Amino acid sequence: MKLIQYTHHNKDLLEQFELTDEQLRFVKSPEVNVSVAKKDSNRTPIFGLNDEGKAVVFFVLHEHSEFESQFKVDNSIYIRSFSTDHRHLRKGYAKQALIALPEFIMSHFPHIKYITLLVDVPNSVAHDMYLKLGFEQGNQIEGERYPAYCMIKKI
Repeated sequence: MKLIQYTHHNKDLLEQFELTDEQLRFVKSPEVNVSVAKKDSNRTPIFGLNDEGKAVVFFVLHEHSEFESQFKVDNSIYIRSFSTDHRHLRKGYAKQALIALPEFIMSHFPHIKYITLLVDVPNSVAHDMYLKLGFEQGNQIEGERYPAYCMIKKI
């Protein structure tokens, strides 16, 4: 799994990435996220590429998010809209991206010490994956769409 920052030079990755309506219940589309990131320098869109160079995972790393105070840790970066292209679900790509993420963050954001995210309570599959990959569950809060668990991982 190779993680890369999205730029206008790799716009084809954005155009090829597909999410279902069911997935969009829990995340915003990559197009929406990229559009917002163009106006917010604290947001960095990321693609995860498989061995064939296809974009299989997408998320945004967001410094100083609106949820920062909910996590009660300093020097953190927030993951938004973590998603897998529906054509590549259940192949282990999400797990591979999360395993590769600490090294990527240390390389590109050396001041960051914690990875944080919210997982919607109804999204039990994602919740279980985050726990298995070393995230600790914090408080339950009111998320953007659903009640959500605060998840934290020390790098």
